[in-house]
Amino acid sequence: MTVFAAALAAVSLALFLWSYGAYPVVISRLARRRGQSVAGAAGAPAPAQAPAHAPSHVEVLVAAADEEAVIGARVQNLLEQAETRLVVVGCDGCRDRTAEAARAAGGSRVRVVEFPERRGKASVLNDLVAASDAEILVFTDANTRFEPGALRALLARFADPRVGAVCGRLILEAPGGGTPEAELWNRETRTKEAEGELGVCVGANGAIYAARRSLVRALAPDTTSMDDFLIPVGAARTGARVVFAGDAVAREDAARTVAAEARRRVRIGIGAGQVLRRETWLLWPGSHPLLTLAFASRKAARWVAPLLGLLAAAAALATPFRAAGAAALALAAILAVSVPLARRAGGPAGRLYYFAVLNLALAAGVAAGLCGARRAAWTRTERH
Repeated sequence: MTVFAAALAAVSLALFLWSYGAYPVVISRLARRRGQSVAGAAGAPAPAQAPAHAPSHVEVLVAAADEEAVIGARVQNLLEQAETRLVVVGCDGCRDRTAEAARAAGGSRVRVVEFPERRGKASVLNDLVAASDAEILVFTDANTRFEPGALRALLARFADPRVGAVCGRLILEAPGGGTPEAELWNRETRTKEAEGELGVCVGANGAIYAARRSLVRALAPDTTSMDDFLIPVGAARTGARVVFAGDAVAREDAARTVAAEARRRVRIGIGAGQVLRRETWLLWPGSHPLLTLAFASRKAARWVAPLLGLLAAAAALATPFRAAGAAALALAAILAVSVPLARRAGGPAGRLYYFAVLNLALAAGVAAGLCGARRAAWTRTERH
């Protein structure tokens, strides 16, 4: 048992070090080499421009659940984008005036589809996609704000017929302090840029991404918080490129409290567990070695590492190192109990605490997802 516990701990640590430390460096170097190779073969690449012929039909899809407070402003923001022809709002069993507010904000340029029962985002998106005849589908959230030109920049990447999906840039704002999530997110964005250069930007963000409708496969109805991963990856599976559009900028408020972000991480973890059970093809390189590298390094490693660490601590209870295992589990319990009380996490110690709490929450979600748990319906994350 000692060897088993030590092996679990070693693998957990190795995955953390690789995913957060070595992998960003490796993928950035691969991206630079590709850029240099392209520049050497055909001169410096020109910056992405809007296509001479914009996609013939574009729809913006918004899945909403009780978003009366923000949906009007969201629709107006989308209609300010010159390329927006139609905004489709799917109301997932809304019990408030989300539908009325969306219609009032957009008039004839908004189509509202009301579903009487709360089924979850995956089911709403499946129905909206199935009813669409658009060439390009743009996915976004009700609590997001697009900067001017964001949609144009997103659509410009589809001038390349090899591109199947495009991930935009999300900027998290935390006025008045809050959690360190915005800082962590900025670091993550740099890695996405490198992956996008290689055409394997695994996992967009629900705030701003787009895909060719012909490449969007139906999501399992019980999918939890993973549409922005599964839709781009589904496009990549066909051989299409998934790229990053850094000039397609959306903004959201960061989570207001540590507890709010921890709840979101549990939900993400459940979806991650589902992906690990169902999308095993991603771990077999075959004809997509770079996609497997990106998934295994930036997604699977981060999902599995904290869970293996907790299992190592539990296994250590049956070894001569039981005191160390008990201490680790006690620390995890203290962190879990502290979450409802923690609203701010500033400074180096605060960032370390925040990182530990989020990984603990993620581990709980991944374990639940691997065991078959699902959470298709969602509630809004408390934000500024």
